[in-house]
Amino acid sequence: MYTYPEIRLQNKQDAFSAMFMFLSRSILALCGERKGEGIIREAVRRAGRESGMAQLKKLRTAGIPTNLHNLFNTGLDYLDDPRVRCNVLFDQEDRQIWEVYTCPLANFWNKYSESKIGSLYCEEYQYARLLAFTEDKGQLNLSKILTSPCDTFCRFSMYFREANVSSERGAESFTHGEVDLAQLPNTNFDDGATGMTLSIYFHLLEVATEREGPEGTCAVAEGLKKWAVQAIEAMQSQAARTLKLFNADFVELNFPLPLNLTANIETKFTAWTGYEALELLEKLVLQPLKAVLL
Repeated sequence: MYTYPEIRLQNKQDAFSAMFMFLSRSILALCGERKGEGIIREAVRRAGRESGMAQLKKLRTAGIPTNLHNLFNTGLDYLDDPRVRCNVLFDQEDRQIWEVYTCPLANFWNKYSESKIGSLYCEEYQYARLLAFTEDKGQLNLSKILTSPCDTFCRFSMYFREANVSSERGAESFTHGEVDLAQLPNTNFDDGATGMTLSIYFHLLEVATEREGPEGTCAVAEGLKKWAVQAIEAMQSQAARTLKLFNADFVELNFPLPLNLTANIETKFTAWTGYEALELLEKLVLQPLKAVLL
C-alpha cells in the first residue's frame, strides 16, 4: 500500500514517462527512425548534462564534497519513486554500482511496447549527467537494462577515480574517510518533477528544431497534443480511484507541470524559455487541461 503523497509522486513520474514516450514517438514517426533517434539521444544527453552541471554547482556552493556518493545521495534533483526496488552493491566516493530490479520508467514504457524509446533515455541520461558532474573524468557501464527483453534488471557501474583528476578537484571531491557520509545533509533542492519534465521536453524541442526546422517543431507539437489527451484521461482516472475531485488542486498535486506555468517564466523557468517552449506547452497541454477541470 502507498500513502497519498507517494501516489501523487508516482502520478507525476508516470506523466513524465508519458511525455517522453509521446514526444519521442512523434519525432520518430515524422522525422524518420534514424534522424529521430539521433534527435532523441542528443536531447537526453543535453538534459543529463544540464542536471550534472547543476548538481555540481549546488554541491560546491554548499561546501559538500563533489564525489559520486554525493551526486546520488545529497541534494537530489530527481524523483525518489517508492516503486523503485534496487540493491546498492557499492556506495563509495569513487565507485557506485547498483542493480535495479523494478523501475517505474521501464515498467511504463514496456507496458506500451515502447522499450526501444525507453532505452534511448536509459542509455544516455545518467552517462551524460555523470560526465558533466565529473568534468569528463567519470566512467559508466550499463551492462543490464530493464527495457531489454533479455534482461531482468538494470546494472549501473560508475567510476570517478582520483588519479584521473587534478589535485584541486581531488581535494574538493575525496575525503578519504575523514567525513562521515552519514552526517552529510540530504537536502532536496527540488522534488525534480517539474524540472525533469521541462528539461527533457525543452531539449527535445530544441534539438528537433535545430536539426529539422519547422518540421521538427511540428513533430514535438503533435506529440504534445497526444500527451495532453492521455494526461487528461489518466488524471480523471486517478482522481476517481482516490475519491478526489478532478480540479485545479488535484492537478497541482498530481501533474508535473503547474497550471500557471507561463506566469513563472521570469522567476523559475528561465532555462527553458527558448523556442517559445513554455508558450507551446501552455497552448497544447495546459489550456486543454484547464478546459475540462471541474
